[in-house]
Amino acid sequence: MKIKKDVVVRCVAGEYMLIPIGDAITDYKGLFVITESGMLLWDLIKNGAEKDELVSALMKEYGIDSKTAAEDINEFIKKLCNLGIAE
Repeated sequence: MKIKKDVVVRCVAGEYMLIPIGDAITDYKGLFVITESGMLLWDLIKNGAEKDELVSALMKEYGIDSKTAAEDINEFIKKLCNLGIAE
């Protein structure tokens, strides 16, 4: 999975947001709030992490089992792909 380069993350009033830049502004039509766990995944994905690394990171950070972590990751990735933010 790859994050498109036409989206940046900014912290505004304590909330992390995915913000389209350049030509993507007209494609996305808005900003997207991202949770703390989403931000962890975002950073790992941007740095080339594979799914097993994402699962391990969520398990370690939040003390959850691998099945729950994998389900959460799949949902996060699905949302990013549906929004056109990732491919």
